[in-house]
Amino acid sequence: MIKQKEYSMDYIYIDESGDLGSDSDYLIMAAIIVDDSAKLDRIINKIRRTNKKQLGNSNEIKGTETKPHIKKKILKKLNKIDYHVIAVVFDKKNKYKINYDCNNNLLYNIVASKLAEELPITNKTSIIIDKSKNKEKFRQEFNNLFVPSLNNPKNHSITIEHEDSVNLKGLQMVDVISWSVYQSIEHENNEYVDLIENITVKRVFED
Repeated sequence: MIKQKEYSMDYIYIDESGDLGSDSDYLIMAAIIVDDSAKLDRIINKIRRTNKKQLGNSNEIKGTETKPHIKKKILKKLNKIDYHVIAVVFDKKNKYKINYDCNNNLLYNIVASKLAEELPITNKTSIIIDKSKNKEKFRQEFNNLFVPSLNNPKNHSITIEHEDSVNLKGLQMVDVISWSVYQSIEHENNEYVDLIENITVKRVFED
């Protein structure tokens, strides 16, 4: 777990894998918590420097596109820093258990709020989410449900931003992480998720 530091700030990066349509059975939402965002930057930057030829002209590291051995290198390097990964798994066949007559936009927010409940807020925290909602209205709806759901009993200061992953290495890291959990849950392939040493995975709406 992350060591709490006086006057420090934590950073949480969030992304999802799978979807709420017909292309997958599960939606995975994952978060990585670190006390220094530069640590993630350094991992991704080093991978880019040492794998220039194989990454080619790609602007970012992505779970669906980056070569398997590079993703494994990233996950192994992750274990050299302090971090905590928390992921929630939503089986879409359990949609009927949610007491909402909702569209997929709201359903996404509800699953995200279950992730928020698992995130321990122990410092001032910056939360950065891979931007999947194009309209400000939808981003605000997400924030309105997500922020009050956070495990933040001492009401530490929270900022929340929706950003493009091409601009932030932390989002590229959590993209690989969410993809790794997805491979485990959707395809029973654990070769990636088993490399993540500090991870908590919880299934939601299973009861």
